[in-house]
Amino acid sequence: MGSRSGRTLRYDAPVKFSPGAVAAHAKSDEGRKQLRYAAVSVVFVPVGQLMIQVLAATVYKGNENNFTYASITSAAILTFPNFFANKYLVWKATSKDNLRTQVVVFWVAAMLGVSAATGLTWLVERQVHGKVSGLVEAVAVFFAQLLGFGIVWVGRYLILDRWLFKVTHHGEEPTEDDLDMLHGDVPI
Repeated sequence: MGSRSGRTLRYDAPVKFSPGAVAAHAKSDEGRKQLRYAAVSVVFVPVGQLMIQVLAATVYKGNENNFTYASITSAAILTFPNFFANKYLVWKATSKDNLRTQVVVFWVAAMLGVSAATGLTWLVERQVHGKVSGLVEAVAVFFAQLLGFGIVWVGRYLILDRWLFKVTHHGEEPTEDDLDMLHGDVPI
């Protein structure tokens, strides 16, 4: 149980994973937003992974930390288009208010995420570099990146949704029914 604006909120509502609940959630505003977030990721994850592989094989070739450097470079390049894709396509936020703050917060969250994924990349590189073929190393790095970014992907959604692009419900607190829907039927 929690309290928000003097009201008691239920946090113990069971999450419904039935096909009907998942389908109903996918048709809700929140569900459509989550699907748009996944769709943006379906575009940016392969682009980022491809960029990491290309940079590691070209720009940073011969460096024992080539995938680590490529990961950081890729994230630095893709952070800004990813921000605008999330802002305009996922959250449909068109206001330019606090744009600098939003970009900085998004960039910091992205760099924390890339730090986690790059840390996993570095650990994998230390284990396999020079011990396996280049293809096996590239595949190992790919899965380390997916794991690191996958964990961060969920956390970033929560940060973006609950803080950066927070929907204000037109200045009103959400109703008890809205809260029950958000806390009870989220298929995560």
